[in-house]
Amino acid sequence: MHTLLLQSLFPLLLITSFLLINVELSLCQDNEQYTNCSEAINCGGIGGISYPFWGVNRANYCGLAGFEVKCQDNVPMINISSINYRILKTDPTAPSVTVARQDYWGTLCPPTYVNTSINFSLFNYPSGLTNMTFYYACNTSIAIQGLGDNYTSEVCSTNNSDITVWSFTTTPQVDPVAARACTTGVIVPVFTTAVQALESNQKTIQEAVDEGFELGLEIDNVECNSCVESGGKCGVNATGGFICFCLDQAYAAVCKATAPGAQGLVASTVFYYILDSYLGVCH
Repeated sequence: MHTLLLQSLFPLLLITSFLLINVELSLCQDNEQYTNCSEAINCGGIGGISYPFWGVNRANYCGLAGFEVKCQDNVPMINISSINYRILKTDPTAPSVTVARQDYWGTLCPPTYVNTSINFSLFNYPSGLTNMTFYYACNTSIAIQGLGDNYTSEVCSTNNSDITVWSFTTTPQVDPVAARACTTGVIVPVFTTAVQALESNQKTIQEAVDEGFELGLEIDNVECNSCVESGGKCGVNATGGFICFCLDQAYAAVCKATAPGAQGLVASTVFYYILDSYLGVCH
């Protein structure tokens, strides 16, 4: 009797299995972008780096141009206006990223002297930052009126020679470069709280610089949040415009629960894992 029952059900089971396999094979193709953009970048213990960032394990369609992240020597790095920055943390709710200049990491004596600059179409300077200025190759024998007392002096050994570096937490009344006392000046933003700790001798200059500074992201955070709240992952289309990758397909703004293929998606997704292990689909 059981044999007769199985024989009678076999055509139905065969058709059902065929349909489910084809649904899952279709979903595997549609979901590749969703799956890829579901993964955040994790490098050197710094994790949770996601949209608008891409790179490492995230395809370029998972983020915006100008936000590529590379994992170099186990450090997440981003290049902004030809300067490499270490990513210290991200805050998707702001949205913002805290970075520190790689050439100033652990040293106030970089190989080249370049002012901090950002792409204002991608980033902005939020409040709570203070510019520190480092002047290089300063002549201590030149007396300058108006420098004030709020600076320090130290020596950098570069190219087999020693040069004097003046570090200012406030802009001097007289520019040491214009006064020909120093050859060049470099501005590096730091947190205002770090400057306050520095001035009260609770931090060193290097600690203040290594703490980095925050950059706001010039992105439509509401647009991405709406996509995520609908169950999607934020990304970009072929022309660089925003797109929301969903379990069934990609949409312009948010996932649609009533879209073709979205009905019964949870059940089919569970079944996918069974098929994947048993039949080897999606490989």
